[in-house]
Amino acid sequence: MFRKLMFMALAALAFCIIAQLAHCALTPMSWGFPTLLHNSSLTSFESSFGFAKDFQFTDISFPSSINTAWASFPTISQTSQQVSMFGDVKFFSQHESIQFAYPWVSVGFSPVPSMGFL
Repeated sequence: MFRKLMFMALAALAFCIIAQLAHCALTPMSWGFPTLLHNSSLTSFESSFGFAKDFQFTDISFPSSINTAWASFPTISQTSQQVSMFGDVKFFSQHESIQFAYPWVSVGFSPVPSMGFL
């Protein structure tokens, strides 16, 4: 009887050891469509202004020792005036948007997906 009792105790102990090694832990399956978004914008504004003014005056007279009306030499006068004005305004705007999505299924515990690249 003692022998049977000892055999049953060893069998129960062996069963307990084997049963502990063969256990399972189930986690819920997760799924979804992770999305990668990239938005960018570029804005440029440029303004320039220029102003230039040029004024020239020339007076040429020939000297004369004779002071009579019929013998006098002419006097040449020249006036030049130039004004330049320049204005320029430039505006540039660019917008870019990229979106990438993929299906993702996880059987084990993975709270953050690897974006499909690892």
